[in-house]
Amino acid sequence: MNTKDKRVNFGSMEPLIRDIGTVYEFYFDQNTFIEAEIKTFLKEFETKRGDRDLASLSQQTINANNTIANINRSLYHSNQFFENINNNLNQINSKISDQVEKESIHQEQRNSDRLNKFELELLEKKSIEDSFNQRKSQIENDFNEKASTLRDKYQIVL
Repeated sequence: MNTKDKRVNFGSMEPLIRDIGTVYEFYFDQNTFIEAEIKTFLKEFETKRGDRDLASLSQQTINANNTIANINRSLYHSNQFFENINNNLNQINSKISDQVEKESIHQEQRNSDRLNKFELELLEKKSIEDSFNQRKSQIENDFNEKASTLRDKYQIVL
């Protein structure tokens, strides 16, 4: 047997559709009554909501004005505080600038003193070397004279 052979025929569907339409109209299609109730409910709701909205808007306006006043007071105090900070920073900046200038002058003086000391040490070193070389040449001359005198005296031939 085929599955096609097992079909069940219910007949015409029109009576069923009519019955469903009748039930729908009786229970669900009450547009005029429901529309009137909805309009009445919406009017009442809108009126109450309007009153609540006005009260809420009034309270929000009061809160906003208080917030603006608080902000203005805070701005005034913060501006005064920032002016004090700015003045203190300007004073500190000028002190630091003076200190940096003094330190720069002091550093230049130290560099100049080091350079002078280095030059003096260089001159002293050169003077010591000249004195050493002069003394060395004098000793060599004295040695050569005495060596010559002794050679002549003892007639030593080198």
